[in-house]
Amino acid sequence: MPRQVLSNSESEDERAAPAAAPPATKPSRASRDDLSGNTILDTRTRAVSSRKPSQKQAAQEKENDDARTKQFEAMKKELHRARKKLAAAENKAPALSRNDDDDFESEEDSFEEPQNGAFVSSSITPLGRLPVPPPSQTLPLRKTTKSNAMKDPKRISSTAFKTLPELPADQRSLNDITPPSSPTRVDQPFVDNDDDEMGIDLPNRGTSTRTASGAAPPAHDKRPRTVSQVSPDDAPPPKRTKSRAPKPKEARFREGFVQQPGAKPAARDYEPIVEALLLRACSEYSVRILALDGFPAPTLQYQWAEECFENACKTSKEHYQCSRRMIKLITKRGSQVRGKVVDSTFRPTFAVRYGFDSRTSEKVIQANKLNAQALLAKAAFHYKDPVKRKGYGENSIIAAARKLHIFEDKTSYGAVFPSYLNPIPAPLMALEFTALEFLTKEWETGVQVKAQFTEKNNAATYQTHLQDINEKWINVNPAVTEKLRSKWYQRAAQGLVPAETERPTNIDDDDQEALRAELDGRTGDTDSEDEGDEDAVDRAGAAGDDAGGI
Repeated sequence: MPRQVLSNSESEDERAAPAAAPPATKPSRASRDDLSGNTILDTRTRAVSSRKPSQKQAAQEKENDDARTKQFEAMKKELHRARKKLAAAENKAPALSRNDDDDFESEEDSFEEPQNGAFVSSSITPLGRLPVPPPSQTLPLRKTTKSNAMKDPKRISSTAFKTLPELPADQRSLNDITPPSSPTRVDQPFVDNDDDEMGIDLPNRGTSTRTASGAAPPAHDKRPRTVSQVSPDDAPPPKRTKSRAPKPKEARFREGFVQQPGAKPAARDYEPIVEALLLRACSEYSVRILALDGFPAPTLQYQWAEECFENACKTSKEHYQCSRRMIKLITKRGSQVRGKVVDSTFRPTFAVRYGFDSRTSEKVIQANKLNAQALLAKAAFHYKDPVKRKGYGENSIIAAARKLHIFEDKTSYGAVFPSYLNPIPAPLMALEFTALEFLTKEWETGVQVKAQFTEKNNAATYQTHLQDINEKWINVNPAVTEKLRSKWYQRAAQGLVPAETERPTNIDDDDQEALRAELDGRTGDTDSEDEGDEDAVDRAGAAGDDAGGI
């Protein structure tokens, strides 16, 4: 490889060239906040005279100034009026000294408005002494017990009255249920308030089944009166002295409640004590739906709701007015209790007890369809043995459903209102039969198709079952059917209601048969019976008296 030869002239030129000067360094600063090395520009880039507000901006600023001025003037006038009122009050106060009055008047007269248009604190003077009111009477402390705590409307529980024992039959407001002799009742004052604005439609009070005096029409009792019931000393009961009943209070809403347009009424809308009364009334209304009529007419619903609220007031010894809004709230319980009978008591166990299968194979669907048809034929579903049609109304699902709903615990309907359900009433049986038929029809196609239990679709079915129970079962043998229904009640209410103790008797079965035979041979008419023995006894007694007198 050839060597590269450098010329001596190039190296000499490089040596002769002067060395390059190092770059100038920037002077160091004391800190980052030191701005001494920065170039500072003028703050204002334009002259002051060159910036003028626009015509619109000037008008707006003037308008704002005028508004502030008016506001200030109004504040001064308000302060002046307040001072005059205070001066008048101090002049009327006897406890104030005259010197204080004079001082205040001099300050009032010498008051000058601030010249600078601003409110200064120096223009405010201290107020004079105000009259001291007399000390209020100190009330003694009240010991809180269960009784007075229960009466406190702000502390009472919503369920305080729900389990109270039902009223005796002679104190209840019942107009058309058994026993036939219903007590006369007096309507409580009825308050509409603002319920018409809520769109609540209720039957007219004039369409009620009561008479003009407020009492139920008297029941015509065709039963013959026995000798013990009739006596020559019968006299009308003594007239009761009229006692003025306490005026019912107005039911108030709870604190903070705001009534929304179109909202459904609820018991919790009212103050605690009224809420407790409403829940008690709703419970009795629900029992009437079960025991008296599952689908009552609107007029009867209105009447029941009013009576139930009145009974709740009597039970709790409270007196409150019942408004149309509260009546509407109570009557809504009818659909709720009917729906609970279907959905909460029968539906959960219906398919298992009657052998319906939820599988969707063709064979299973056909079997379900045949099963539904057999149960619906002549209402065989309520028999103890649906195939042989034995045991009317004694299917095991019915007794189990009653324990789940009506006789569940000591707060249930059967424990609180036993007189409605002993013996098991025919309307309750009809409602149970209607619910079972409704659930059976859901399987008519072989696959369960759930539906909603409504009055429109089931009221006619209910009436059919009720007529069959009364006319074609109970009337066949009233004594036996009543014993059966009493036995069903005792089984369902076992452990919830005290058992009825049998009273001692001096007549056994043999004596009763002998008395029956003796009475069969007599007519009770003294003119047609032989009284020779009695006459002989009377003559013997008279002879003995004469001998004793001699």
